[in-house]
Amino acid sequence: MQRLEATGLVVRDTSHPVHAGQPVTLTDAGRTSLAGSHPTGMAASAPAPRTGTWPSPTRSRR
Repeated sequence: MQRLEATGLVVRDTSHPVHAGQPVTLTDAGRTSLAGSHPTGMAASAPAPRTGTWPSPTRSRR
């Protein structure tokens, strides 16, 4: 988190105490960096479900 803040990619709202959780906001540079990190077309498609993960198709229980 400190590295992201040091490079100007995020900004913390220091008006909230740390123990209560400080909101974090992406800067314009952070948004640009994040948008550039995905291959074309990847953001529009949903990830394929993994086998054996919840929620799985319902099965009748005995």
